[in-house]
Amino acid sequence: MHRFAIRLLRSRTAISAILAAAVLAPGGAALALDCPAPQPLTKPGILKESPAQVAAVGKLLTSGDTYNAIAAVTADLRARYPGVERAELVNYLMTAYCPAVAANPRLSEMQKRDAVQSFSSEVMYQVY
Repeated sequence: MHRFAIRLLRSRTAISAILAAAVLAPGGAALALDCPAPQPLTKPGILKESPAQVAAVGKLLTSGDTYNAIAAVTADLRARYPGVERAELVNYLMTAYCPAVAANPRLSEMQKRDAVQSFSSEVMYQVY
């Protein structure tokens, strides 16, 4: 149990640091939102989702009811990928959500970063 707790803490800390770096890029509002790249499908432990599936999830996650969308996507992924790690769920959700927000021309760069930061907090709350 102790090893699991340490591994969980390390993965949560690493994920939080990555998300903060992506959202709070140096230089302020002039920089464009830097989204994480999708993981290669050939690595073990990676969710096997096509780019079209990831884009569809991104569209769902930005459709308005973020809380319920996160819950629905997470439940679906856990059903289709039993034993999926929480860190991988967070990575997948962020990889799907960020490009959808970045492509929204109605939002300023600051609004995009705020949306991603808020989303990442909600994802961490729901997944962990």
